[in-house]
Amino acid sequence: MDYAAQYPDDPIPSIWSIDESVRKAELQTRVPKERKRGGSAYLLYPIHLIRKLGYIHQSADFIGKKYIAGRTEPINIFSTSYYAPFKLYQIKRILAETSLYAIKELEALWTTYPIPNVFRIDNGLQFRGTARAKKAIGVFLKFLLNMGVTPLFGSPSKPWTNPHVEGHNRVFNEKVWGRNFFTGLEQIDHECEQFNRESLDLFRFRYSELVFNGSTNGAFRYLGQSQSVNCANLETVRGKKIYFIRFVESFERTKKAHVTILNETVRIPEKFAHQFVFVEWNLEEEWLSIYSEYQGVSTLIEKIKFRPNI
Repeated sequence: MDYAAQYPDDPIPSIWSIDESVRKAELQTRVPKERKRGGSAYLLYPIHLIRKLGYIHQSADFIGKKYIAGRTEPINIFSTSYYAPFKLYQIKRILAETSLYAIKELEALWTTYPIPNVFRIDNGLQFRGTARAKKAIGVFLKFLLNMGVTPLFGSPSKPWTNPHVEGHNRVFNEKVWGRNFFTGLEQIDHECEQFNRESLDLFRFRYSELVFNGSTNGAFRYLGQSQSVNCANLETVRGKKIYFIRFVESFERTKKAHVTILNETVRIPEKFAHQFVFVEWNLEEEWLSIYSEYQGVSTLIEKIKFRPNI
């Protein structure tokens, strides 16, 4: 507001631009909080195995249903975030929380920004496909696999295993949704666009040269404007893999140590209870391989036949 009053004829810079200028000029008066570490290492979170999956990582989620005054229908918002090797967070109001609307938004995004190597998602039905059938490959998974993208599921009931998009969603809920009184869809769309512009400011400042200057020797792929992606069936299982981050549960008397993979319970040796494991499902060879990671070293602890339901 002070800038707009002093320079009424200039375009107003974004909040991010102002904050970045303040940081560069060393004019910050508030010391950033120190990030707490150690919990994920103690639970053997497989950070190195995740990093090795590919170069470009992206994640997505639905930002819970929202409601506004005078409207009984819910507001649905889809969010997606690139987090390696560049950062870009975007949100869009959609008609319903379904896989098809998520696919539509990603197809539009990937015509301008790179198709990722790894796509991290939670265990919602929109992403995994069904609540009953076991080992089923749903529409969204077929879409990713046919695009040559490796799906990575976070751990159920532990949203911090999909931290990049969850953190941005929390900021949106607190800074945008919690501080505005919306009465119409136009207002919501306007705020979403403004929120996206803030993220694009950061992207253009730090990462646009990396993505668009061609120095990566073809590392980035894009979706053609008229290119259609097959979601009805999986075109091939050759070389296709799906990965899962799982926390080994153990309820002693009722259930032994186990993890759940697409509605199928998989037993794990008891000594690995109450820690994270990393699961690789090779669709071509129909093997499920389960790894434990300690201090950057991974160990195969279980391998079972696991035939996909396609």
